[in-house]
Amino acid sequence: MTAVTPTVAPSPATRTLSVASLVLGLVSIVFGFTFVVPLLAIILGGVGAKREPHARAFAIWGIVLGSLCIIGWVIVVFVVVIIAAATAGGDLLSGLAQWL
Repeated sequence: MTAVTPTVAPSPATRTLSVASLVLGLVSIVFGFTFVVPLLAIILGGVGAKREPHARAFAIWGIVLGSLCIIGWVIVVFVVVIIAAATAGGDLLSGLAQWL
């Protein structure tokens, strides 16, 4: 008789965090004005890239899309401040009040 050693079936690889990062990155293109959605995409992408190396591409795309959305909004805010300052003749607060 031969000894049979029990084997444990490997658990299926999960990619929950990476896919969630990708989905939030895609959603941040539409709902990026909240700053929460793209930020969550970046955070989940970072965690997912470390914990789920087999789904790293999903995590990287989530990070890229979330970062692009945040960079886009920073540019928009910067342009609004510049326009407000230009229309106010140098007084930034009254220019923002007029522009908004």
